[in-house]
Amino acid sequence: MSMLYPLPAIVLLIAWYIFTASDPKRQFVFSSPQKVFDTLVHLLSSGALVRDAATTTFEALAGFILGTTSGALIGLTFWYSRTVAKIAQPYISALASVPIFAIAPMIIVWFGIGVMSKIMLAFLSTVVVAIVQSYQGSMSVEPRILKLMQVLGASRNQVFRIVVVPSSLIWVINAMKLNIGLALLGAFIGEFISSEQGLGYMIVKASGLYDMATVLVGVFTLICIALFLTMIVGKLEAWLLRWKHA
Repeated sequence: MSMLYPLPAIVLLIAWYIFTASDPKRQFVFSSPQKVFDTLVHLLSSGALVRDAATTTFEALAGFILGTTSGALIGLTFWYSRTVAKIAQPYISALASVPIFAIAPMIIVWFGIGVMSKIMLAFLSTVVVAIVQSYQGSMSVEPRILKLMQVLGASRNQVFRIVVVPSSLIWVINAMKLNIGLALLGAFIGEFISSEQGLGYMIVKASGLYDMATVLVGVFTLICIALFLTMIVGKLEAWLLRWKHA
């Protein structure tokens, strides 16, 4: 079964090659597999792709860790007081409704065109999802377990530590899965608007020169980064679930 996974990609690659092979105009608009491969080799040999990919990965990963961690802590802490959670809900909904592209110029003005502004955009892209998911996880604990802990004389902090947090792990992990793409999007938007390096900068520069091969290399690199980070989260999920079952 696993051998069938590359089949759609191979079919798409063959169709792309046939579609662009005999028409220079199509190659200009859609590039071609050969041009993309040659560009990939050139960017790797020059070190430009590694530098830009490392920059974007660092920005997205830093924002992802910061946003997911702080969001999970805030969401789980809301379990202590439903009143505070209800008061915070409209503000969280308002923050979630603002497109990250709309506030990106303001964030760049505040934090400059360097790495910090991209990290903050990745943070803002991920923190709301983490808050909502972790709070929903904390509120999904079975009432009978909470009542049992109360009968046994457990304090509120003990209930939170022993029951609420472990029961919310799967919700937090789901937030992590969702936030991988959002963190990359936030970092990319920051680079797209104003930057000196990164995959967003590389793609914008190549787009201005109508260099579709470089654009596609940048897009494929973003996909590879997302798949790599998703694999890491999957490994973390498997480890946490084994620990939970144990």
